[in-house]
Amino acid sequence: MTAPVGAIKHPLNPNAYYVGDGDGTVRVIMGTRWGRFDPSGKHLEGTLFEADPELCVWVAAPRPSAHHRISRVLDMPAER
Repeated sequence: MTAPVGAIKHPLNPNAYYVGDGDGTVRVIMGTRWGRFDPSGKHLEGTLFEADPELCVWVAAPRPSAHHRISRVLDMPAER
């Protein structure tokens, strides 16, 4: 199986991929099964009922688009 775009592979279960849905929930895909979870790892829907709550917290966390580390890399000129 190829990893979904933007997915994070679980370090202890290489068959599980964690993807942020953009609405604060996390979709976990494992083969043909999937489940949607809240940021604390509580099951919301799908046939996959268990997820790593620590990875759900990390994947669901909002990422600022104009963070100082990101903007600094994008705005840095090629020459110094």
